[in-house]
Amino acid sequence: MEEVNRRRFLKHATVATAGVSLAAGCLGDDEDDGAEAEAEDDFPTDNITIVIPFGEGGGTDDFARTVAGAADDHLDVSIQFENEPGAGGLNGTQDVVQAEPDGYTLVAFNPPSTPTSWLVQQPPYEIGDLEGVATVGRFPYIIYANTDYEIEDFGDLIDRYEDGEFSQIAGQGVGTMVDVVARTLRDDVGLPWEDYIAYDGGGEVTEAVMSDEVSVGIGTDSGALAGAEEGRLEPIACIPDGGSAVFPDLESIAEQGSAEEGDPIDTLAMLQPSYWAPPGTPSEHIDVIAEALEQATEDEGVQEWAEDTGNVVEYSGPDEASQLLADVLETVPDVVDLDEVREEAES
Repeated sequence: MEEVNRRRFLKHATVATAGVSLAAGCLGDDEDDGAEAEAEDDFPTDNITIVIPFGEGGGTDDFARTVAGAADDHLDVSIQFENEPGAGGLNGTQDVVQAEPDGYTLVAFNPPSTPTSWLVQQPPYEIGDLEGVATVGRFPYIIYANTDYEIEDFGDLIDRYEDGEFSQIAGQGVGTMVDVVARTLRDDVGLPWEDYIAYDGGGEVTEAVMSDEVSVGIGTDSGALAGAEEGRLEPIACIPDGGSAVFPDLESIAEQGSAEEGDPIDTLAMLQPSYWAPPGTPSEHIDVIAEALEQATEDEGVQEWAEDTGNVVEYSGPDEASQLLADVLETVPDVVDLDEVREEAES
């Protein structure tokens, strides 16, 4: 209808000079619209920034820099990474929620981790408004210790806590997914730690354990790999049932007889690396980035990294990523007593 009215206007405007001027103005608008449309079609024309809302060296950081880092080969622009740790991933995530929805700023986090932190801490923004871009893999939390203690298995670890050899456990910030997992290990599985020592990111947790600043910690299997290869960190158990691709011989706590298969810990402790865009980002831009990420998961270098590290790399698209976030926000409150976590975090 708009185009028909414009033609009628141009036809009748030729009878007067003023009308000709107006028509010329309309034609100029058409040219501007065409230029804008062409620019939209050319997306991206500038570098894309992926905010990693944790410190360097953790599982989220490793996955993003390896997988998403390979996507720039398919975009003709560079992908840049910014680590913005704090509040269990919520500070960097907030920056992206509030960023310009133009497709040039994304955030990487791993449901159910950061969405659970959001449910616990209730910051003044809606994480559920983020637009899903892609999920690119999965990995579990594991529990590990400094190698000097020669812990045999999860049962031995429980005994040592009960004997008073250990009282602390290290993990990411209070109110984060790792905090929730640690509380579940204590309350439902029987690991009697007393003091939770919080760090900004998984890399800091592994460093603390390797240096024996804290003797036992919880983190991702991929984030623990370097420390294990150096011989300074010993994986004790995979927390969820199903095991670890990074440490294929590592038994789960259920397999070691300290939990039951299907316990809530299984829901909480398996992470899915994913990418998200600010609310309102055009779907056309999201699709371009998602396609590049899909191609990146198939790159030879990424596949070699997955094989060498044992990380599971697998792609699903924007709809699946959006559904994953919605599912986590709906189901975690049924699994976790969020009020209790808040109260304990505040005490």
